Amino acid sequence: MHKLSIIIPVFNEEATIAKVIDVVSNLKLINNIQKEIIIINDASNDKSKKAIEQAIKEVGSENIRLINHAKNTGKGGAIQTGIQLATGDYTIIQDADLELDPNEINRLLEKVENKEADIVYGSRFLNKESSGGTGLSNLANKVLTGMSNVIFRIKITDMETCYKLVPSPLFKSLKLVEKRFGFEPEITARLAKHRDLRWAEVAITYQARTEEQGKKIGWKDGFRAMWCILKYGLFTRK
Repeated sequence: MHKLSIIIPVFNEEATIAKVIDVVSNLKLINNIQKEIIIINDASNDKSKKAIEQAIKEVGSENIRLINHAKNTGKGGAIQTGIQLATGDYTIIQDADLELDPNEINRLLEKVENKEADIVYGSRFLNKESSGGTGLSNLANKVLTGMSNVIFRIKITDMETCYKLVPSPLFKSLKLVEKRFGFEPEITARLAKHRDLRWAEVAITYQARTEEQGKKIGWKDGFRAMWCILKYGLFTRK
């Protein structure tokens, strides 16, 4: 791998996005892998745009590209914009909050560099020391992941994870349509249809935040995820 594309979708994350940009821009990847950072400001209506621009000035604009959506398209829509711009050999998504530690991206890269896997997911549930979400959210994640394993015929522990390391050409070829958080089950379903791919998971640290701190996913997204698992797992081709 020569270069990694890191896509950061942003919607109303003025409190955390500058820190995320700082950490990601200073991240040293293993084996001298280069990186490009693609930030999609998904029509934020707070001070996220200003915070992003200031952070880019402070860290330097080299290898960072900012795209501002005129209308909000949701996380999935922002990622779809980002992947079309990606030029790296592999692509990974980085959320604009501080729930995950960008330094742990190297854990996923090791699996590819060691030729152990083609697709790598970061699992929040393999790390016993991680500060997970509420009991209800963890139960929902386990139910959704269990459904995915049965319907997609895979074996993972965290389908809803943000950290999904995917070859960029394959990522670009997927006909993704989900605009919100349905992106997670959709991409997993479409990847699972490529039966020749080798999958792996690595433990990652998870510091869950609350709705008061800006968490956006809710119970309605859980029902949408169930529908997406069925739709893209049973009734949709690659």
